[in-house]
Amino acid sequence: MVSSIDLSTRLTATKLALKAIKEQEDATESASNQRTQLLSSYGIDTSASTTTTLNNLLTRLSEQSGETTEADDSTPVSTDITSADFMTSLKKKLQALAEETATAEQAKEMLAALEKGTLTVSDPLNGVQMTAWDPSDENDVTTQARTQIDSMGWSEFLKQRLEREGGSYVRSSTGAYTDATSGSNAFFGSVGDHYYYLTWPKADANTVTV
Repeated sequence: MVSSIDLSTRLTATKLALKAIKEQEDATESASNQRTQLLSSYGIDTSASTTTTLNNLLTRLSEQSGETTEADDSTPVSTDITSADFMTSLKKKLQALAEETATAEQAKEMLAALEKGTLTVSDPLNGVQMTAWDPSDENDVTTQARTQIDSMGWSEFLKQRLEREGGSYVRSSTGAYTDATSGSNAFFGSVGDHYYYLTWPKADANTVTV
């Protein structure tokens, strides 16, 4: 026969167990709701499986942070400035610069010069210079051969080519440098992993020194 004390003890234990289970369920439901709200804030479909949902979230976060994935195109940029591959990469580089506030104006000038056939590319490390052309334009396939220039390091080349005034580099209102040998606008930057020197005619006479 079960005593009243034993029965009371069992009831108390059962109530405590049920309370603990209820609290656990509430916590699980709360965590689930929080997870659902978080995923929804990123536009993720929470009806998908956990694995799929997390993969989608990681992909979304990678895209937002600018991280690359294994599927990205990692084809190296051609270093031959006379090749169509290089010219294609150069145009893409200029288009990307045109989207940036700090380089937009001069990038647009360079793209306009590319279209007009007045953009020159120099590679002093290999002693080569050539007028840029657009491989995607069937009417702009140049037959111009490469021009040989003195081969030298970048430090020496830029000292010779960039105009200075009072010890400072002369720059146009768009931020472009000035080529000391021709008076043209100049840009020094990379296409892929290599640096190149670009020049194009000045559109105005407004210059500043930096």
